Amino acid sequence: MNVVESSAQRQLDEAQALLERLQHPAERAAASFRRVELLNDLGRRNEALAGCTRLLDEFAAMPEAGVVVPCCQALRLLAHMLRQMHRPADALATLDRLIAAHGQRAEPGIREHIAHALYQRTWWIDEPAARCEACDVMSELLDSQPDAALDAWRVEARLLKAEIEHHRGLPQDALATLDAAIERFDGSTDPGVVLRVARARLASVLNLRELAQHAQAQVMCLAVADQIEAGLADAAPELRIEGVRALTLFFDGFGIDEHANRAELVGWLLERYGRDASAQVRRMAVRRAYDWSVGLREQDDGEAALAACERLLATFGADTDAGVQRTVAGALLNKGFVLLERLGRAEEALAVYEQLAKQLQGALTPELQDTLAKATAGRQACLKRLRKADAAGNLPELPSELRDEVRDKVRQGRKHGDAGESNEAIALFDEVLAAHAASPHPELRRQCARALVHKAFCLVALERFAEVVVAADAMDARYGADPSTEMQETVALCLQYKSTALDRLGLHDDGMRVHDQIVARWGNSELPDLRGRVVGALFRKGATLRQTGQLKAAVDCYDEAIARTTGAREGSLQLWAAKSMINKAKALDKLGDPVGQAKAYRALIARFGDSGDAALRLDAPLPTLGLGQPFAGIGDALAQRAALEAALGRFGTALSAEQRARLMRELQALKARAFGRKAKEAFDRVVRRKA
Repeated sequence: MNVVESSAQRQLDEAQALLERLQHPAERAAASFRRVELLNDLGRRNEALAGCTRLLDEFAAMPEAGVVVPCCQALRLLAHMLRQMHRPADALATLDRLIAAHGQRAEPGIREHIAHALYQRTWWIDEPAARCEACDVMSELLDSQPDAALDAWRVEARLLKAEIEHHRGLPQDALATLDAAIERFDGSTDPGVVLRVARARLASVLNLRELAQHAQAQVMCLAVADQIEAGLADAAPELRIEGVRALTLFFDGFGIDEHANRAELVGWLLERYGRDASAQVRRMAVRRAYDWSVGLREQDDGEAALAACERLLATFGADTDAGVQRTVAGALLNKGFVLLERLGRAEEALAVYEQLAKQLQGALTPELQDTLAKATAGRQACLKRLRKADAAGNLPELPSELRDEVRDKVRQGRKHGDAGESNEAIALFDEVLAAHAASPHPELRRQCARALVHKAFCLVALERFAEVVVAADAMDARYGADPSTEMQETVALCLQYKSTALDRLGLHDDGMRVHDQIVARWGNSELPDLRGRVVGALFRKGATLRQTGQLKAAVDCYDEAIARTTGAREGSLQLWAAKSMINKAKALDKLGDPVGQAKAYRALIARFGDSGDAALRLDAPLPTLGLGQPFAGIGDALAQRAALEAALGRFGTALSAEQRARLMRELQALKARAFGRKAKEAFDRVVRRKA
């Protein structure tokens, strides 16, 4: 018996001894409930169930408030235990018994238990329409008592109903529910109600955007942010969290090209919440600032990305919270990358990487060890770049007019390519390559490499696959030995296009050899983009193996891709992991391994089901329509039903109306079969008794 169990057993003995001495009903009822609670904590569920029954038999008929409160506690605990024993109907019946017996009592202690029971039963009802009706019942019962102390629960009931309507794909109904709650409770000064009204407004934002009412959604975000700002000094941490969420949602409502507005908003966020007393608030604020700096880096806006990093570090650099410091380490890593790869300032980047490596010496968590490895790799890249710059020091300076002309042509060609104007893009890239491919100047080599990789992309779009292979081979021959990080990333991307072209030409074995080449050359890299190319190569090789019937080899590829992304924070790496898990499950299905398939789906939902990343939330629902199949294959109907319910709750809005309807039909069929089994069991018992 461990220390915790020993303490619980001692308390149980004390409660039993106390119960034997007490005479007053209220004291005996409280001691009886404490004894039941301890039995449940010790895992002695059957004794706890029997104790609940004895408590209720002895005290349920007594009207005194001091007796009724322990009875309410016992009924709620009994319902919880029945739910854990997979007896949902009995659990709901127990909550209904509690509400029927004491739902009209006015005492605050009893009312709180009634509100909890009402809220709990709505979650335990499976069918969404019935759950909405349960929310209405909760609202009606709470509204029948005028006590303002119940207002927070009244808003909670409406928030829950709106959430269910949102997941059912009914944003207009959800919006009406939220509007009614906001209108009724907006003037409250109770902190719990103010918090829930703010949440109702932010829930309205999501529904307004789903209805394409983006201007109204932005106004709603500002309404929440401004209201919290007005009383920020006195606002509870939970409310300040909603303030950060409001600004984050407002940020997401801007177009991708509205850089000035986004930058101003991030500055506003840092000024308001960057030194907040709540660590959770600061974690949310620093994460948004970090995402903004990474977004600027990925858009090739090096100066703006550097400024965003500097502002983040000025605000959070001295923060002592571990969660904030993890993001600060990521920001330093991002700053080093921007200085080296976007701005070509290798000496400054080297100082950043060395500072970060020094800070992280002795890091224990896998995430910080990963960051340390990346900082070390970045430091080596800086040293290589500096040595190369020394060797090229005798080259004549590149005229600024020529530099700008070449950059503009490559940039314009990329815009044509992104717009689907591939032939126009290729013409510009060919101009750059014809004029400067032989130049030894680092900047011209960099622009020619960019032109060549973007040309390969356009050739893929035009389905000129043989030319893609030629372009990729030229890229590797010219720049494959260049040690700079950007060149290596560009070569890896071009080889990825080559593997795609070979696959489309039907040369699957050649394509897989290119995947192997990518893994062999960059498999030990700690740089995010190169790690992404390696994991992507493993995923694509697995997909080719699966399509050609080599299922076991495909599963091995997916497992390696998943293993290489363990602990990765980058969205691109996590997306490859999610896709690998999905395809692994499909391969296991073809292999006739439903247990393995079920395990793969569980791992997928456990790892990515609650992700806020938009791309992941679009990808993770992909297996939900077939999610019940592996559990059905192993005869686990309860797990099958639970998995489908979890998938519908998490991903309902990411599915089409037809897909949601299909998922609901499968759930209804499961419930009908479960009811049929219960009816047959009851009939068999009657037959046996009569026999």
